[in-house]
Amino acid sequence: MPSPTLFGKPLPSATVAVTTLTLLGSPAVLRAENPSPKLEEILVTGEPMQRQAIDTVSSISIVTGEDIQARNIRDIYDLLLRTPNVSAAKEDKFSVRGISNEGIGPGGTGRPTVSVFIDGARQAGRGVGNTWDVEQVEFYRGPQSTAFGPGSLAGAIVIQTTPPSTDAYTAKLKLGAANDSGREAGIALGGPIAGNLGFRYAAETNQTDGEVTNTTLDDDTWQARHRYMQRIKLGWAGDGRYSALLSVQGSKLREGNEYLPPNTAEQRISTDNVAGYYNDDSFVVLLRQQLVLSEAVTAALILTHSDSYNQRKGDYDVSAEDNGFFVNTTDTLNTALELRLNYRGEGLRAVAGFFRSRDELDGSSVTKGLKYNLGGVQARADADLFALRKANTHALYSEADIDITPAVTVTLGGRYEENTATNRSAFFVTGAYPIDPVTGTTTPTDISPALAAVLDSDTTADSSDAVFLPKLALSYQLSDTLSTFVSHSYGYRAGSVDFVSDGESPTYGPEYTRNTDLGVKLQLDNWFVQSTLFRVDYEDMQIGVRVDASNFRTDNAGSARAQGLELELRGDLTATLGVFAGIGYTDTEFTDYEDDGVDYAGNHFPNAPRLTANAGLSYHHPSGFFVNTSWARTEYSFVDRDNNDSLQADARDLFATRLGYQGDHIGAEIYAQNLGDKFYVTDRFNSPSLGIDAVFVGDPREVGARLHYTF
Repeated sequence: MPSPTLFGKPLPSATVAVTTLTLLGSPAVLRAENPSPKLEEILVTGEPMQRQAIDTVSSISIVTGEDIQARNIRDIYDLLLRTPNVSAAKEDKFSVRGISNEGIGPGGTGRPTVSVFIDGARQAGRGVGNTWDVEQVEFYRGPQSTAFGPGSLAGAIVIQTTPPSTDAYTAKLKLGAANDSGREAGIALGGPIAGNLGFRYAAETNQTDGEVTNTTLDDDTWQARHRYMQRIKLGWAGDGRYSALLSVQGSKLREGNEYLPPNTAEQRISTDNVAGYYNDDSFVVLLRQQLVLSEAVTAALILTHSDSYNQRKGDYDVSAEDNGFFVNTTDTLNTALELRLNYRGEGLRAVAGFFRSRDELDGSSVTKGLKYNLGGVQARADADLFALRKANTHALYSEADIDITPAVTVTLGGRYEENTATNRSAFFVTGAYPIDPVTGTTTPTDISPALAAVLDSDTTADSSDAVFLPKLALSYQLSDTLSTFVSHSYGYRAGSVDFVSDGESPTYGPEYTRNTDLGVKLQLDNWFVQSTLFRVDYEDMQIGVRVDASNFRTDNAGSARAQGLELELRGDLTATLGVFAGIGYTDTEFTDYEDDGVDYAGNHFPNAPRLTANAGLSYHHPSGFFVNTSWARTEYSFVDRDNNDSLQADARDLFATRLGYQGDHIGAEIYAQNLGDKFYVTDRFNSPSLGIDAVFVGDPREVGARLHYTF
């Protein structure tokens, strides 16, 4: 068994044992007499402790189902664009407090840094975050490795969908249309089946022909996007001691090629000569069983399985010329088991659990006809790249809130985690045809056998590490309406093995973060305000570096840091007028990182804008008429570690509005997204070795209408 570490340093076994016993502990804790009553608030259901929002010791954005509808949030991407200290380049590429969910650069087979959960089941697919029939979304900013485990170094997103009901039958329908042939439809219904057994079924589709025209292929639906989702939930309430929930969700995304040539992007024109696409099929199933052992103790067994299969085909140079194309395929499976015990008593609330998961990744990249420089000779090359990973995670964790006095609570937490993985990477040259330097034509001579002897590789490597992640927090309730907290926690992402690099499969080590939050929360009547100062210190940061067309590696950089603040508020100005607002500021910096003689110290992280902000007003008249308006701001950011001024994501201000009528059963609305039709670049891909210079741009103005019916 690998030796545990604390922030990358060996940790004595006695320390692990003492801390674990303390956390799992015992009646020998200080208990407060007559604790002051806690405020009625939104329950944070994603984390194992399930605290009220004002009692949490993390920076969390909570968006309720009512907020989702009012702000016209149809998927997680809409939410990513409108959350302080979150910046989205696209749906599956975003940063939290300056830390990208993909890590820094094009890494290897490592896990993401932000976990996405649907009803408690981990999901890696794209297009899975539909918000139709969703009860609440919780966005945790900052390292969450102690509470949420693998893939949570930068944060976690928890989507809670509407649960089954055994009380009454309910249903809702929607039907909508928008410009660019947009159309959407949704249904959700549920109620009792028999006795204590209830169900909930939800389905949605939203589609658009897109706004991009491919002039080379004469295709005016080049970026068409089709989404489909179905979910069924069965719930058993039992006799009050035993309950169970089964949830099954399937989703599909069909989307055109996203990248555009920089010189025609603003005109929404693509020149690819290859019919590209992005397809994602995702499936997730969860079985949660809970047993009430006593008034204070409950036990839960959570079993989950998810499968995400996606494939992308694209033109290497996004031009009308024939310079090759690629087909990337990834199949990711996750199976997990979690056994959890919760205790809620006077002066002590605690959770302890065992977690086990298995991740399987099967990826491939097929290259056809890529122009490639082979020792001064130009050739068209075909190649296959394969990557496989089978990883196992075992963890023990515990967290406890201990009331020292009626106003002071100490939180102790810890997680011991072991990660082991078997990794395979392979690279095969399947064809190579020299290009005549005079005529520019491709010769029929296949020189791949000679290249294969030098470039082909097929290697297997194991990786493993273990870590202990402590957590300490202190919260102080200044009054019935005002509380403050300070927390210190650790983040972690396991090491892994690169796909291929110069015919080898080098391993890279884990990365660690130390995270400190200082926050204050206020709830007064209908107002809720929270503000957090934070600092994240990185050690051994994993940074992906592309070497050439077929090779890249992952470095463990010396050190880095991110620091800043978040401020959010929501409340009612009058009985009919509500407001929300937020601002996030993040300053990132490599503090010790040098590669190939270049010193990157002082540079900012890629995809890490310093300032993000949002604000909105909601007016609801007693007659049923309503108006919602919102604004979201994101400053510019660099897209590479070099901080190249010519490779930036644009600053943007996005305005949206929604107005309509909602009666007891029937509702109608019109809406507009990106009301000012702002053109902005969210990401750039520039690789001279691949011949790529492309941009990804945000959605243009969308205007649409919807009808609702509920009963």
